[in-house]
Amino acid sequence: MKTTAFALSILLVLNSIPVFSLELPDSDKEYFIAAGDVVNINVFPAGEFSREVTVQPDGNIELPLLGAIKAQGFRAEELEKALVARFSRYVSNPKITVSVRKFSSSRVAVIGQIGSPGYYEYREGMRLLDLVAQAGGTQDYAQGGKVRIFRNTKGPDNSVSQEVVRADLKAVYNGKLDKNIQLLSGDIVYIPRKPYSTAAKWITDNFVPWATLFTFVVTASIVAKKN
Repeated sequence: MKTTAFALSILLVLNSIPVFSLELPDSDKEYFIAAGDVVNINVFPAGEFSREVTVQPDGNIELPLLGAIKAQGFRAEELEKALVARFSRYVSNPKITVSVRKFSSSRVAVIGQIGSPGYYEYREGMRLLDLVAQAGGTQDYAQGGKVRIFRNTKGPDNSVSQEVVRADLKAVYNGKLDKNIQLLSGDIVYIPRKPYSTAAKWITDNFVPWATLFTFVVTASIVAKKN
């Protein structure tokens, strides 16, 4: 009787991409904090709460006592006032200084159903598929047809507004390269999840692989007996 061995292996490669950033001139008081910026927050006299933090893709920073605080879209002095009001609950007469140490003019981000979400170095002419490839590809439940790109634009009065660009990654996978949108520095790409129910996901993840393996074993046994 012949014995058939089935070997199943999954190789996941995660690349840590170094992020390039630039120093922000201290004299630029009109700069609006953006996702990806590195912000230094000094709290006096409670120095133990001072932090250097990175603004996350959702625009928030994490601080002790306060938790998640919205920072994106604020000038440094505006964020200072907001933090003074919040820290006053815990620290007597706090004096807070905020300075942007590095900014994200050369970064793009990808979040959601992606192999390795986070920030990546932006290159001139970079397109959607380039970023997805660098981030390890989409996950099994990615809804590629409904990708959203969040893009900040500055108006004539230096006000910051956000536009949402729709992208169809599924069409790109199918060879429609005209759908492979060119990215701009500072873009945040969001790849949503397919609306599977919990039961459907459990069946797909657990029952289907075992059912497939069982079919292979039965087929192999029948072939072996015939031989």
